[in-house]
Amino acid sequence: MCNYSRVLSAYEFEQHAGAKTRHPNNHIYLENGRPIYSIIQEIKTAPLSILDEVIKNVAGSSVNEESFLVWKESILQSNGRAQGYKNNSTKLSGMPNKKTSQSLEILGQLSSMHVPNHFEQHLNVKQTADEWKPVVKRSADGCTKRRDNDLHRLLFMPNGLPDGAELAYYVKGQRILSGYKQGNGIVCSHCDIEISPSQFEAHAGMAARRQPYRHIYTSNGLTLHDIALSLANGQNLMTGHSDDMCAVCGDGGDLVLCNQCPRAFHAACLGLESVPETSWHCLNCRDNAGNGRESSILTSSMIRLTRVDKTPEFEMGGCVVCRENDFSVSKFDERTVIICDQCEKEYHVGCLREIGLCELEELPKDKWFCCDDCNRIYLALQNSVFAGPAIIPVSLSELIIRKHEERGLFTYGGMNDIKWRILSGKSRYPEHLPLLSRAAAIFRECFDPIVATSGRDLIPVMVYGRNISGQEFGGMYCIVLIVNSVVVSAGLLRIFGSTVAELPLVATSREHQGKGYFQVLFSCIERLLSSLNVEKLVLPAAGDAESIWTKKLGFRKMSEDQLSKYLKEVQLTLFNKTSMLEKRVQLAIE
Repeated sequence: MCNYSRVLSAYEFEQHAGAKTRHPNNHIYLENGRPIYSIIQEIKTAPLSILDEVIKNVAGSSVNEESFLVWKESILQSNGRAQGYKNNSTKLSGMPNKKTSQSLEILGQLSSMHVPNHFEQHLNVKQTADEWKPVVKRSADGCTKRRDNDLHRLLFMPNGLPDGAELAYYVKGQRILSGYKQGNGIVCSHCDIEISPSQFEAHAGMAARRQPYRHIYTSNGLTLHDIALSLANGQNLMTGHSDDMCAVCGDGGDLVLCNQCPRAFHAACLGLESVPETSWHCLNCRDNAGNGRESSILTSSMIRLTRVDKTPEFEMGGCVVCRENDFSVSKFDERTVIICDQCEKEYHVGCLREIGLCELEELPKDKWFCCDDCNRIYLALQNSVFAGPAIIPVSLSELIIRKHEERGLFTYGGMNDIKWRILSGKSRYPEHLPLLSRAAAIFRECFDPIVATSGRDLIPVMVYGRNISGQEFGGMYCIVLIVNSVVVSAGLLRIFGSTVAELPLVATSREHQGKGYFQVLFSCIERLLSSLNVEKLVLPAAGDAESIWTKKLGFRKMSEDQLSKYLKEVQLTLFNKTSMLEKRVQLAIE
């Protein structure tokens, strides 16, 4: 407010903001959302060997490279550990701006081992210099152990606990508070903001315990402390649950489970005569280990992700005529519900009769469609499925050639080796199964598990057109782009009649990204929708990808009213942390 012309203590800064508390450093935050007090606690116990990493981790984008060196120098000097660091360090080519410089100066002093008395008062601490030293615990056998703070920091490292991991605070076996891991903290279900584990414990009313990591549990019954110990011992964390369907054929039964990933297989589909008696790893995981992507294959801890498959804020389903959700099961009467086999809209038999749409005396034994458009779209899709792969248009071939030339890549075999194809997971056609399995692998490579309330990963469920716990995916089609007999890009498409279609998932395998395949696949999908006279395409977009869809592909953010209107008639696939986008389908022009 003073144009950065004054340097204030923590108390003065708080009073300047019009507030007064006993612990101002709990309420003063860096731009990354981390309070100063928690940053001090991490820095003061950080071993020299990981000091750089700790500073960058706690400060994030608030510190640029030049400011980082200033801050580190201040910390080292104040701790008496610089030993000529200033003379040996690289000379700074420029100084940070006034705002950053003053912030770092204050933080550097607050982080020091020898805290001046007036800073001690502002921090509300009464510690000696020895108490600021990193604590090393000794076990009964005399071996030293790292302080828990160093151990628990592993939870928030890149290979630590995944974002979205379900967490809960327990007291005497009772769940007191729930949340999920996000970034460097926990998003509390009570206030829906990201806080530290200590603050999460305080929100549960147990601040006096001061042992959050030993009382916050993951979905598999382990505490955060247990998970940190597993990570320190080189154990891997695996999200979701093992599939209950074969990754090759999509059917259930007696399955061989991979110990490294969620995939499951029939022994016959693997060419095995019997189920392995020892721990077993699928070919994909063995290949990854051989390529150096994993140093070794270790036992994995299963971690369930939450808040991914979103419960809509609007009421979904119900008869599209009367908007009621009641239905009759035991007998065929006016309240019996029938569902269109293409658009999946629900109708009461009596409501159909009232509006003069049709007179049903019993439920049809074959397919039933609510209108001629749905019948036409269904037949066209089935014909496309039976027709097999199709060569992409010339204009799209040229796009791929151009992308390859820009990257200096060789376009092997010519453009006749690039085809696109519509697959039906629900139909279980044998020739489709290897392609569907490859598509599911691409989605899993590019997306975190999409977990339903039942705990099941929805990716294979959607790919193979299964129906689970009130969610129906039988109308899903998988559109794939095939290069030299290999699926390189895939998308899931569901068409709700002539009004709207959805594209809940679309991805390109990492090794083939940047080669134009995604644009080609999306163009093929849009051409298909155009040929079927479908008006709009909708999809859920994550925040980091939203600009690509809106700026490059012509989508726009859907209004709440429009989303509510859609959800009253069709069961769109919604994910948390995404925005629903829509686009009017363009006419296909060669």
